[in-house]
Amino acid sequence: MVCLTTLFSKALEQKPEKLKSTYRIMSSRYKKEYFIILIFVAVNLVLHLIADRNAGFHGDELYYIDSGRHPALGYMDFPPLIGWLAWFQNLFHSTSLSLNHLFVFTASSLIFVFVGLTVLRAGGKWSAVTIALCCILFAPGFAATHSLFLPDVFEQLFSVILFYALVSYCKKPDNKYLILSGISAAFGFLTKYSIGFPICGLLLSVVISQPKLLKNKILWLSILLFLLFISPNIYWQVNNHLPFIKHFSQLYNTQLDQLSRLAEIKSLLLFLNPVTSVVWLVGLAIFPFAARFKEYRLAGLTLSFTFLLILAAAGKSYYFYPVILGALPLGAVFLEQLLSRRKWILISYLSVIGLTGIIFLPRGMTILPLNTYLKVYKLQKNSDGRIPLPLENFYSKDQWNKLLNVVDSTFRNLPAGEQKMTLIWGRHYSQAGIINLFRREYGLPRAFSFHGSCYTWVPDFSKKITVIGISEANLGKQFWLQYFEDVHETGDIENPYANNLHWYRQRVFICRKPKYDSAGLKNLFRNQIF
Repeated sequence: MVCLTTLFSKALEQKPEKLKSTYRIMSSRYKKEYFIILIFVAVNLVLHLIADRNAGFHGDELYYIDSGRHPALGYMDFPPLIGWLAWFQNLFHSTSLSLNHLFVFTASSLIFVFVGLTVLRAGGKWSAVTIALCCILFAPGFAATHSLFLPDVFEQLFSVILFYALVSYCKKPDNKYLILSGISAAFGFLTKYSIGFPICGLLLSVVISQPKLLKNKILWLSILLFLLFISPNIYWQVNNHLPFIKHFSQLYNTQLDQLSRLAEIKSLLLFLNPVTSVVWLVGLAIFPFAARFKEYRLAGLTLSFTFLLILAAAGKSYYFYPVILGALPLGAVFLEQLLSRRKWILISYLSVIGLTGIIFLPRGMTILPLNTYLKVYKLQKNSDGRIPLPLENFYSKDQWNKLLNVVDSTFRNLPAGEQKMTLIWGRHYSQAGIINLFRREYGLPRAFSFHGSCYTWVPDFSKKITVIGISEANLGKQFWLQYFEDVHETGDIENPYANNLHWYRQRVFICRKPKYDSAGLKNLFRNQIF
């Protein structure tokens, strides 16, 4: 601390006027706004820590955590950055949910910071900052995606940084913001390929609103940096026959082509708290075309075009989240200036956001224990005697513990010699992921799966092994008899809260006398990965 103080003092002596001026601007002009941003960051972090106490691992989280045991330049169905983040978290060998959310908490906090800073760059003050950040804090959709170790929260972060850079460049055409745009877009691409939507939106906006920018050499340097950063992943994809194309094709065939655009927009309005839609709709549809904000047209049109591109591509509701995070600051600034003499309207609106948020928020994050949640929302059993819940991390802690205990009991009942030749096969990647996360704690053998990128992580084995198989309710003994001569069910775990019929139960089997070795099974599952 002493060394830092000394260095800072010397710097002041060298350029006192410039540094003192910068310090005065940061500490006095935006003191209130910075304080508000820090309050929202702190409240958001506390809420997520509370939620983690009541939650279990989401199945998709287990997949990405497992990818950290196989760091690579690419994966079959997602870019590599989250695998490397998982690799770092896995160095702690921890089964703690909060520790495995280390980067999630960081990304969520930075989203609040950059959204707040974007408001300031667009000319907003404390009330605009408060509006924009309230719209994030009290939206169950953002709460859900900021609670899970999935690519979504990191894609949102890099998109927010990209939009911050664009707004900053509009306010002050400094080439450093073009460089920041290229780097943030690259990291977004390495997080989730859907970052391509805002990249295309930006290119359209440049061509339409600022074609002169195409003559700027720094823009092309930014594009070059983008290509340089993503080139290792592109090389991996090409070298592995572009599996992401097959994945996207499968995704459209099984999911996206079946979606209703109107239904997804309705979901978007609901999941982000309907009251907040006023802000982001203004940011998307009015701000970019308002004469008083014409200097920000490049950023505003980028958001509008991105929204339309995702809509045209029949994207799911959460595909729009990064765009909404970019639109919230612009909408908040517009409303702040529009209602500058009617502060009571802004205060009333903020109150409504907060009140509705209190009602909606528990549906997006586990700030209430399961039993309390069921009582508060008076949820009743359906005709099947089930209470389907929207997110599995509401109930997954108990379900995974039961599964681990059944698998552990199955393994312990095997002869010692057979235990040494046993592997665990999770039909779904989450089943393999939960075993691999807790196997040290339970002393279990390694688990594998042929689902998704897990296909590439299957270890070599012969026909002399025994397999403990785990599958969903719809895949019983007959499924395993396709691959083994001798199959016996050893237990099943019922789930009264699953929102998918196949996950009402998980079943565990002992499978002996394999009909295929690992190479034979990989050949059989080659076209069943996704």
